[in-house]
Parts: sequence; structure tokens; C-alpha cells
Amino acid sequence: MKKSVLFSLGIFLFIAAFTGISFAREYMIDDIRIGATEFKDIKGIKIGQAELKQKLGLGGQYDSNVFLSSGDVKSDYINLINPAFLVDLPFGTADRNLFQLLYNADIGRHSNYLKQDYLNQEVGANVNLRFPSFGYFNGRDIFRSTSDRADTEFTSQVKRHENQANAALGVEMNKLAYEIGYENFVENYLDPTYNNLDYTEDIYSLTGFYQAFPKTQALLEYKYGTVDYRNDSTRKGDYDQVRVGVKGQITGKTVGIVKVGYQSRHYDTEGPSGYNGFVAEAGVTTRFSERTELTTKFLSTAMESIYSPNNYYDNNTFSIDLTQQIYSKLKFLGSIQASRNLYPEITPGVDKKRRDTIMTGNVALEYALKDWWKVRLGYEYKEDMSNIETSDYKRNLVTFMVNLMM
Repeated sequence: MKKSVLFSLGIFLFIAAFTGISFAREYMIDDIRIGATEFKDIKGIKIGQAELKQKLGLGGQYDSNVFLSSGDVKSDYINLINPAFLVDLPFGTADRNLFQLLYNADIGRHSNYLKQDYLNQEVGANVNLRFPSFGYFNGRDIFRSTSDRADTEFTSQVKRHENQANAALGVEMNKLAYEIGYENFVENYLDPTYNNLDYTEDIYSLTGFYQAFPKTQALLEYKYGTVDYRNDSTRKGDYDQVRVGVKGQITGKTVGIVKVGYQSRHYDTEGPSGYNGFVAEAGVTTRFSERTELTTKFLSTAMESIYSPNNYYDNNTFSIDLTQQIYSKLKFLGSIQASRNLYPEITPGVDKKRRDTIMTGNVALEYALKDWWKVRLGYEYKEDMSNIETSDYKRNLVTFMVNLMM
């Protein structure tokens, strides 16, 4: 497999060199940033060339189902603290390059179930380099110390460390373009009970682009990935994936990216443990006016599983997010998400394959008392409708937050 992949990469590079295909990247380099959502409306403080943005969130949350239980449901009130900061440092000629540093923490303190208290932390760095006569380079790394529940397979808090690193190198020329990328993901569980789930994933990618219209590109993407469960020699695997698509401005008010294709995934285990099938990814944003923005997303792919004896599950997720500015100081935010997770292996003891449908709905009102002081009241309903009875749950969250920003 690896020899054939390297051979394919060599052929691709040879063709690229003699047909004028040049390097480019999947998104405009200005979009490759960290903290873009959390710090979107914060003006920041200038310190020389750098800009420092800070945020402190204080609030509380009512959770109707702390343990995501199918029965014997327990509720609690949680005090929330969310400190965060971001440093933007442009540099180089005309400030064309950018360095970023991010820190974000989510702290939760329960009123009754003190063992459920959590501290989730995130540290990230990002660099964007522009080469006028060559192209660009982007590199970023995000480290997380978390016990956040996935709400699909984890219904309890499991402490773990995650690190995700990405690098992309590209040059663009005329209507043809080319990009080479690398991604690395490492997950380490702190509880020895889960050590068999520690794994590393490496992804190598090649993407070719064609400028079909002034603001729209067609693309052809190839990815080769390896998955290595370091403490489980039977669960090493690799996969090949090919997708085609378009990105850029779809209509006058709509921008996005759509990619569809096929993935072939294999593991070093006996039986039907691999995935061969359709994969897709789409994200489309329509800005109807300065007050109204709608984003639609779809994802269909295989994901690594912790639910024994499955190596993966087939995930299909569709979501819609709406932002509506009611008037100058009041904003409405709403979202709906539906996920369908299909597991290929029969669950021991129940003699059937697990099937989950997870529905999530969110609504929130955000009021800006000042440019640096906002309050938010939100409600979330989530339900997992699983054919495995013990995996069923319903949860209601009511959250109130005061955000101080500068």
C-alpha cells in the first residue's frame, strides 16, 4: 500500500512540474487563523506591532442530565468561568505575515456532583507566511487538555491530551494551482483504563485547483492517512481518499466549499473491520444582508471509535446555523444539528449493530450593554435516539453568561 501511494505521489509531482501546475491552498491564507470565532467582535489593545485581545466569561448553567443517563437522571447547577486571550502579531513587508498565540480555558464547578468539576484548556499557535514570488506557508499547532464528552460514545468525562498540528505549502500561478499538506493528530488518555485507545493519525494530502471562474475554483484532492493505536498492535490501519469539488463564491451572496468522493480504510484485524464508501464535506454561508447570515454544513465520513468491538463508525452530520441582528445591540443565534452514526460490528450481549440518531437544537439571545460587555442567555436540547437502550439520553441546558472583552 505505502509503495503504491509513494509511486502515485511521485507521478503527481512529475505531472505537476511539466504542466505548469503550481502551489495554492484550499482556503485564502487570511482565513487560516485561530480564535476567529471566539474573538470576532473584540477590538483589542495595541502593544507595538502586536494586538492583544482578552475575554473573561462568567456565568452559570442548569444541566438536566449531568451523566447523560438513559434512566435515573440527575440534574445540577454549574458555575462557569471562561478566561481567554489571543495575540495577533503581523510582521514583514506591509505586515503581510502573521503570527498568533491563543489560550482558552473552560472551568466548570458543580453545586452537587463535585467529582464532575472540570478544567479544559487549549493552547494554540499559528503562523501565516506570504512569499510574493513563490506562494505561501501556513503552520499551526493546537494542544488541548480536556475531559470534554463527545456526547456520542463518551457519556462520562474522560481526561485526555490531544494535539493537532497542520502544515501547508503552496504556490499559485495563473488558473492552475497545487497544494501539499500534512496533518498530525495525537490522543493520549490519562486514565490507564483507556490506554489501549491512545493513537496517532498522520495525513498527507495533495490538492490541485483550476480557476473556473473569477471567484470560484474546481479542485481535485488526494489524501493518504495512517492510524496507529500504540498500545494495540491489532488496530493499526491506513486509508486512501479521493474527492472532487468546488470552492469560492457560489452566488453573489453565497460562499463555501463542497467536496465529494470515496474512501477506502483498512485495519490490521480480522473480519469486516474496514470502511469503503462515500465521503463528503460541505460548508456554505449565505449573507442575506448585514443583519442576517445563514451557514449550512454537511459531513459524511468514517470516524475512529472507542465503542468495542468497532474500529470506526460511519458518521453523517447536517447542521444549519442562523445569526440574526434584531437591532444594533440585540442578536439572535439559532442552530439545528442532526447526526446519524452507524456501527459496523454487532454489540456483544445485545446481538445487534448500534445505530444512533442525535438531534441538537440551540437558541440564544446576546445583548451588548457596551462594546466590551455582553450578556447571553441560551437554551439547548439534545437527544440521542439509539437502538442500544443504555445509550439513549435526553438533556436540557440553560446557560447565562456575562462576557467582558477588551
